[in-house]
Amino acid sequence: MRTRKGLKLRFVLGLLVIGSVLLTAVIGGYFALSANKASLTAGYLESNSQYAKKLASNTSELLQIMRNNIEAVASMASKQTISQKELDIWYAANEQYFNSILLVDADRTVKATSFNSKGIEIGMVLSSVASFQAVQQKRTLISEPYVGAMTHHLLVLISSPIFNEAGEYEGFAAGTIYLDDSNALNKLLSEHFYGNGSYVYVADKYGHLIFHPDKARLNESITTNEVINKAISGLSGAQEIINSQGGSYFAGYAIEPMTGWAIVAQTPTSIVDKPLRKLIWDIVLKSFPIFVIILLVAWRVSYLISKPLFELAAFSEEAILSTGAAYSKMPKASSYIYEVRQLNQSINNHLALLNKEIRLDGLTGLANRKTFDLTIQEWLADDIPFALILLDIDHFKKINDQYGHLIGDEVLTGIASVMKAFSRSNDLCFRYGGEEFGILVKFGNVQTAVQMAERLREAVAAEASPTGNPIFVSIGISCKDGKDVSAKELIEMADIALYQSKADGRNRTTAYQANKTGQP
Repeated sequence: MRTRKGLKLRFVLGLLVIGSVLLTAVIGGYFALSANKASLTAGYLESNSQYAKKLASNTSELLQIMRNNIEAVASMASKQTISQKELDIWYAANEQYFNSILLVDADRTVKATSFNSKGIEIGMVLSSVASFQAVQQKRTLISEPYVGAMTHHLLVLISSPIFNEAGEYEGFAAGTIYLDDSNALNKLLSEHFYGNGSYVYVADKYGHLIFHPDKARLNESITTNEVINKAISGLSGAQEIINSQGGSYFAGYAIEPMTGWAIVAQTPTSIVDKPLRKLIWDIVLKSFPIFVIILLVAWRVSYLISKPLFELAAFSEEAILSTGAAYSKMPKASSYIYEVRQLNQSINNHLALLNKEIRLDGLTGLANRKTFDLTIQEWLADDIPFALILLDIDHFKKINDQYGHLIGDEVLTGIASVMKAFSRSNDLCFRYGGEEFGILVKFGNVQTAVQMAERLREAVAAEASPTGNPIFVSIGISCKDGKDVSAKELIEMADIALYQSKADGRNRTTAYQANKTGQP
């Protein structure tokens, strides 16, 4: 069953870098947008609040002017009879304020009317609540908005009493303001119409619309409107609202003190979408080059961090799967990062120790049987000419029995030292097992191997022995002489030659010869 390798560190670091940069950009953009949206929202709310207050103030001033003008007409009517011509002159001077000017007696009968009085004729008796109030209260009044029975307009009546020189009440002078027609008040409230969807609407103190861009909604009750109720109660301010049509607006509200009208100036909240979209594009376009630079730098740093670790991991995997030693293939981790360098050094040292344990015999320090098997296979695969020397210590069992195994081990290490001294740097000295040793003579033939073996045998015999007696070895030699032979055959040939040396009396060297020793 195969083990899942998992994600590579390089990939994980890359994702982490990209994710971190993108997340930082998104969070930064979000807070920038939130801050700008909050700023724009506060700006529109404050602007509409101030405008509603200003509009309420201007409306008061305009109504005061209209009231003063009607009072002037009433004052003149108290002193003299006003002819139709004089009334028309008065109306022409106040045409921008009023839709008509009337003179009414104490019985509410129209005595005179301006030439523009639609639906109102001389001799007609007024029946509106405003006319009754004017007669009853006998003072200057601004009526509640109402629909005229004769004009069918939503209007406001401004009236002022007429008293003769004796102080007797004779009626009143009045000016009509059509809230759904052209006049100074209508123009004043209409000035807030912009292409961005902003507009003004006004409700009387009972919550009925008396001014709205959609004239079909005039006189509609909007008592569920939160800002209208706040304004009617005397408050002023601004807030974000959802109107009765489901639209979202920044609404500023204020009250007109003379009439108690609630004035609302509002702007669609969608007004902030366009600058926010522009801001998003500005952020993207201006931050993109910086984002790319940061990304490249971060990616490069992550690559430098992960590359040596990746090479170490790949090497470790290869070393685990390989049947041979891998120390010579250890990659160089050229990194400035402390942890990476320490890891590389630790792995290097550990692999050196493992290679030493795997390749070498623990007692003698020579190559072990495993290393011998791998090396001979490699040389055969690479078609390298070589000779094989096998040697065996004569009567080694007696040495162990007589002197003990510790002395026996000293004998073995002594033999190993002599072998190292008489072999070349590219030869492989190894312990084959027990008291058997060998040398792979690279690029050597039979003659070279025999000469080396004889010098070695003589040096062993001449070497001071821990037993106090000379140590003798028997040697057998085989050679890869161009024939297609296997490692097993070479070992068997050398082994046959070795046993021939023992059969001939020990302490001698024998090279394998097929005509004398027979084929293995």
